[in-house]
Amino acid sequence: MKVLAVEDNPKLLKLLSHLLEKEGFTIVAAAGGREALTQYAAHKPDIICLDVVMEDVSGISICKQIRAQDAKATILLISSKSRDVDVAEGLAAGADEYIVKPFDLSSMTTRMRNIARARIQRDDPTLAARSFAFGDLKIFPGQLRAERGGTAIDLNFRDVGILQMLYDSKGKPVGNDTLKTWCWKAETTDTDKTVEWYIAQLRKKIEANPESPVLIKPAAGGGYWHE
Repeated sequence: MKVLAVEDNPKLLKLLSHLLEKEGFTIVAAAGGREALTQYAAHKPDIICLDVVMEDVSGISICKQIRAQDAKATILLISSKSRDVDVAEGLAAGADEYIVKPFDLSSMTTRMRNIARARIQRDDPTLAARSFAFGDLKIFPGQLRAERGGTAIDLNFRDVGILQMLYDSKGKPVGNDTLKTWCWKAETTDTDKTVEWYIAQLRKKIEANPESPVLIKPAAGGGYWHE
């Protein structure tokens, strides 16, 4: 799922982009309002995270222009303005949500996952209903979750991509380069250490004992496999 991140503060733009990339979203970044319109026209993102106060064009104006063209895009306005009148103005401009700075990173992650789930349910109910068995887990890729014994496990797009690839290659090793190509969705400068770190985080979510994994096993010569 593609996200357009718009923020004229370079540090915050980098932070937001990195946060969403870790979740497996495809990120298009814009450092101002005019660039946001150019990037929107070029990429037609599913979700727009849009700063309100920018030097060239306000986020409210950008929001109105995008909403006039696209009724389906999900628009999140992000602003340090927290008065009720400011929130009301943002929602009236066509935003779906209004987030006040500074925001908690964990809360932002949860919100973005919920938005993604709602988009999939709306746009592709067949995908939302699909599932596959992964050991003792039932994976619902369109719902970004797994289930074990009635207990839900929260997943993100990259988690789902890795699990789907291992499932499709059942019994065969999947190398780190293959994982990076398909689950990172683009050419990447991430190293094998990055993949190893990410697999370790995923094991913490899905393995009964992450120190002795049975669902995602290391493959001889590098990579991973699922039997």
